[in-house]
Amino acid sequence: MNDIRVWNALTRQELLRIEVPGLECNAVNFVSDGKSIVSGWSDGKIRAFLPCSGKLLYAINDAHNHGVTALVPTGDCQRIVSGGQEGEVRIWKIGKQTQIMEASLKEHRGRID
Repeated sequence: MNDIRVWNALTRQELLRIEVPGLECNAVNFVSDGKSIVSGWSDGKIRAFLPCSGKLLYAINDAHNHGVTALVPTGDCQRIVSGGQEGEVRIWKIGKQTQIMEASLKEHRGRID
């Protein structure tokens, strides 16, 4: 998938399209408080966007060496668990100005989906 699209299910109209030229989006999820859309990309970055405008909220550079293939925000909206092409699972603490890796788990031998 090359972009993220948000649709109105009732009217079948596209409300928002988020594109990062030249990259593929491998994973996408809404944070439960509705304040952001988090996404994992083929360049190894996690990007969060505002759901109404599509404006970039933050990016976690080098989240995974060979691309982010899975991600899920926690219910309290304070962490993201991500998985990568290389088989690592990482836990990120998300703050207003900072995103810090809290843990890296390297037990998997293949891509995390």
